Amino acid sequence: MSDPKNLIRLPHTGLQVPHTRYHLANFQQMEMTCGIAYNASVYEGERIVGVIENKGNGGGTWFNPATYEDNRAVHEFVTACRVDDQTLYDGEALDHLITEHETAQEIAKCARRRHTLIRGAYADGLPAVSVTFGTPPLWLQHPDSPVRSRVMGELKASDPDVTMWEFWTGNAWTPLTLPADTE
Repeated sequence: MSDPKNLIRLPHTGLQVPHTRYHLANFQQMEMTCGIAYNASVYEGERIVGVIENKGNGGGTWFNPATYEDNRAVHEFVTACRVDDQTLYDGEALDHLITEHETAQEIAKCARRRHTLIRGAYADGLPAVSVTFGTPPLWLQHPDSPVRSRVMGELKASDPDVTMWEFWTGNAWTPLTLPADTE
């Protein structure tokens, strides 16, 4: 098992992983009556090591390996994963990998269009919503930006229960708050 001090923190989920050799591709999802079914291929370099799958029926998320060795290696990987230094069960770690992949895809789409991805969370830290705004992140980085004030007003009106907003700058998630005198 990896030393927790040597884990790498992924930017979009906070998932701490022992290495970044695995990547996801061929992500597909479909809404079902009990949830969202999805799957994604897991690669190490150019070689497929298996598929992450959730059937969308309220059950867990599973890894279907290409070989016995891949099963062992991915199990060791997910067993070493943490969030806020807390251990996860295998399905949780796999769900975080899917969310990390989905968020990275959405950010790439925003970057191509010069848009900004903004996400909000409830007071308990649970994710609430992700929104794409048709402005570049640079326009939101300055606290006195009129665009920033307009965007914050729209966000607060659209989902007043969200207590924390942040936007992707291109490098990191940055809190999105109005200057103290306008809140």
